[in-house]
Amino acid sequence: MPDAFDPQPPQQLRAFYDRFSARYQAPGVRLSGFRLRWIAYRSEELDKGIERAVLDLAWGEENVTRQVQFVARALEEVQGACVLSFVEVGCKRMLWGAGDELLTPAVLRISMWRTDHPCGLIGRIELDAEGRPTGAAQPPSPLVRMGG
Repeated sequence: MPDAFDPQPPQQLRAFYDRFSARYQAPGVRLSGFRLRWIAYRSEELDKGIERAVLDLAWGEENVTRQVQFVARALEEVQGACVLSFVEVGCKRMLWGAGDELLTPAVLRISMWRTDHPCGLIGRIELDAEGRPTGAAQPPSPLVRMGG
């Protein structure tokens, strides 16, 4: 980990975020029923454009229901021998107010971070009622990770 705090995520992580999120914004994508998913990659491979998951689990698979459990399992898989990049991707439901007023749309939330850097990324892709991307997606924001 760097000695000085760097509030910006690594450039390679942003490049991966752009590639990863584009898949979920493509025409014909429908995400209704999409389950929370955690994916771990070797950062060195991602930096070379190789996207081969070390571990890829949906919520509840192999009794994993918390992010900390997934991270521990992924680190176990590589025996701490390399830097890992983590992705958490899942849908957040719509929030309705009185009189069927839509307060917040459904979104696909994507967060990413690396074990060697304190700052990751978080972004959202808006979805319509059927779970299709609406085309509204803000650029990702920095995400400060406490404790790796």
